[in-house]
Amino acid sequence: MLKKIALAALCLSSLCGTAVAQDAATVIANARNALGNVRSIVYRGSARDVAFQQCGANAAQMICYGTHDPMRPIHNYVRVIDLDAPTSRHAGDTLNVAGGPSTELVAGKFFQQVTPEQADLSQPWGASLELYITPWGFLEGAARRNATATRAVIDGKPYTVLSWSPEVKAPSGASYRIDGYVNEQNLIERVETWLGENIMGDMHIVAEYLDWMDFNGTIAPTRIVQTRGGWPYFEVHVKDAQANPANIASIAPAPERPAAPGGFGGASQSFEIIKEQLGDGLFRYTTAGFSYDSLVVEFEDHIMMLEAGQNQARAQAYVDEIKRQFPGKPIRYVMVTHPHSDHTGGLPVLVAEGATIIAHENAREFFERAFGTPRTLLDDALARNPRVPRIETVSDMRVYSDGKRTVELYHVYPAPHSDALLIAYFPKEKVLFQGDFSVIPGEPANDHVQALVATIERLGLDYERYINVHASAEPQTRADVEAAMRLRKERASN
Repeated sequence: MLKKIALAALCLSSLCGTAVAQDAATVIANARNALGNVRSIVYRGSARDVAFQQCGANAAQMICYGTHDPMRPIHNYVRVIDLDAPTSRHAGDTLNVAGGPSTELVAGKFFQQVTPEQADLSQPWGASLELYITPWGFLEGAARRNATATRAVIDGKPYTVLSWSPEVKAPSGASYRIDGYVNEQNLIERVETWLGENIMGDMHIVAEYLDWMDFNGTIAPTRIVQTRGGWPYFEVHVKDAQANPANIASIAPAPERPAAPGGFGGASQSFEIIKEQLGDGLFRYTTAGFSYDSLVVEFEDHIMMLEAGQNQARAQAYVDEIKRQFPGKPIRYVMVTHPHSDHTGGLPVLVAEGATIIAHENAREFFERAFGTPRTLLDDALARNPRVPRIETVSDMRVYSDGKRTVELYHVYPAPHSDALLIAYFPKEKVLFQGDFSVIPGEPANDHVQALVATIERLGLDYERYINVHASAEPQTRADVEAAMRLRKERASN
């Protein structure tokens, strides 16, 4: 279906030869009338979401099976759309893994919103589009932004396609575009747009509105499915809907301290790089204060970088330092421990350098799709120097060696965090490098660390130094891991 949607988008850009210009104002008026000409709407039910590029381990599913699998359930879900404010809010209850290194289940609150300030179409598209990809918000934007209308047939079904652009431009200077597919009943079945995303390039965002029904005079879809970059992202099953409620401002209020909205890409930063030599031709790169660490391996005629530094700014700083330290030696490889956004954020810099990505085979499809996407909305190193990377994958293990230096890569599974977790082991230096198996002094080992220790014991890895991508306050050793495991067993027996 996604391929057909993409093909339809390409056809629309060229009008497919058969598309006929329509009276957009009439299409908008008819669609608004079909939706009841509402100025606000509230719908309730259940939902599922996921943190982008991750999975939502929860009370029902503690193991990560793949990208965005599982998604986390949201109970008592409610969504508010107010076109006069304009604003959008949705909220609900969760019972999921606490996040970070913890695998404890914690009751929590889901809340996201588009504020009136964010809804201004001259403001960043990433912050406002969640309002405008709803049928009601889309039609409001279409009326304000001089939408155009064309005809298209998808899977044998005719649609009128409304298209418009917000005032704000992409970082590249290109215009964003948003399309809404109106069926013969004047109901919007799908809204799609594109947003520049650090890994996914011109990320395709599709929201489908399915199985519309009449809730006591209020017309609303009963199923809503949103994908980003072709991956499941958000789903809603609507059980009830109400148009123009009198108490709209009091429904799903913002918490006292809402979480700061996330963003795509990364701001320009400067870093003080600190290098630690771990062995002959093996270095740990870290930065003062909060850091995502990388290991740098000097082979005879090239460099391997393990982890790409969290974001493009740190990755570029590490790359510049590698070039100073090892002049004339290309960065041939960059290994990624797993495909979560804080571990892949620096990859565009390394891909622009021509580096081959090393990842677990479960992540191949994700990286191939991500780096096979155009980057016309972005202005970064890879957009300015487009490349499609070579991807080498690891199954259970893989060894890289030039006879002097050896890196062994191993898969850790099953684990709650990802199905594509790799660790690196340096047998000569007795160094273990890993992504998200954090050991906190004085705290028992969590389920992530237990999964790692089971793998280490099965493989018989004789390590002394224990290095986390998420830099620890002090150097850690095997003794720290074993102490955390003892605490876990002690607390389990009490």
